[in-house]
Amino acid sequence: QPSPSNPRPAGCFKRAPAMPKRRRDNGSDDSESDEQNDAENEDEALRDTLRAVNASVAAARRRGGEERARLVAEATAAAKVTAEAAATRIEAEEMKMGVEQDRAALEAEKASMEKAHTFQNSTIVLSVGGHRFETSRQTLTSVSDTYLASMFSGRFLLTPDAEGAYFIDRDGRHFHYILNFLRDSGSFKLSSDLTESQRDELRVEATFFGLLDLMMPGPYQTQERVGQSLLRGACVDGTRRALETAVAQARALVFEMGSTTPFLAEEVQDLRWVITDRVVNGSPVWAAVDGKYFMFRNSKQKLTVALERHCVEGSNCGYMINMEETADVAAPTALPSDEWVSCSWATLASHYASARRLGDTPTTLPEDRSPWACVPEMRITTVHGLDDSEPAM
Repeated sequence: QPSPSNPRPAGCFKRAPAMPKRRRDNGSDDSESDEQNDAENEDEALRDTLRAVNASVAAARRRGGEERARLVAEATAAAKVTAEAAATRIEAEEMKMGVEQDRAALEAEKASMEKAHTFQNSTIVLSVGGHRFETSRQTLTSVSDTYLASMFSGRFLLTPDAEGAYFIDRDGRHFHYILNFLRDSGSFKLSSDLTESQRDELRVEATFFGLLDLMMPGPYQTQERVGQSLLRGACVDGTRRALETAVAQARALVFEMGSTTPFLAEEVQDLRWVITDRVVNGSPVWAAVDGKYFMFRNSKQKLTVALERHCVEGSNCGYMINMEETADVAAPTALPSDEWVSCSWATLASHYASARRLGDTPTTLPEDRSPWACVPEMRITTVHGLDDSEPAM
């Protein structure tokens, strides 16, 4: 604080009196000019310093970016090397595992082949319904796709009984016929001394072992297979109509057809017809045994007798037609016997002129009569078909 003895505090100085300004000859103040020059010099120095600082910062940033890029590149390269090393290690481990698995599989196959070789070259003893038979695996597997070929294929683990025999629960009285056929299937002939009852028993056993068609082929074996195929298809469909239709067709695999009284021409009278695996307009085709005529369903849903070219086309042309029109595919034996009509060529000349024509009325004029003659009554006799005891039926 100021005091009377010290009226001015320490550190306080009295402002010096201003010096009078001198003027140059041009009237300017020298002091003001010097201050201006000093300020300009200071500004220039400041700008130089700022530029130097900015350059330094830019250089530092550039060096930082280069360093960052280098570090990123090194890190990326290191990660790539690490990944490649890991992939190589995994690949090596997988290869090692694969080699070990292949070695194990090879050893297992070797053991299986050795076992199969022993099995194939050894005598096989069968116990069939208490009857003992000795044979070889080669004989038992000589016909493929059979019960015995599958059983002794080596795919199944078979365990013999205490006496070393493989048990088969079938009637052994006729099994020697099965073995004899397998031993010489090319020239095997069934003994003519067998009674019909014995043949029936053997037929059952041959069916079980899958050898019926080869051992005891019937005259209509092909037609039976067609009938079985129709039944399987109906089972897939599952409807009552499909099942009833297939059963009717399977019961009429082979039949004969002709007029009950003299009416049809000799060439088409009492022809024997056999079912084929051909289908036209959704219905099976029957062929005459002579191979000239075919019975098929035409495009108007009517059963027609015509030549093969008409059959292939599903044509409405024909020599005989059953006029029953139905959307259901029926067997010939299921159609009305009095709905058949024949053309002049398929009719006896002596009966054609006087025969009742299709669509005749009491007032029909001769020139307006249909060319189709009504067959008085058609007789259809089943020769062969699947009966109810057939497994497919």
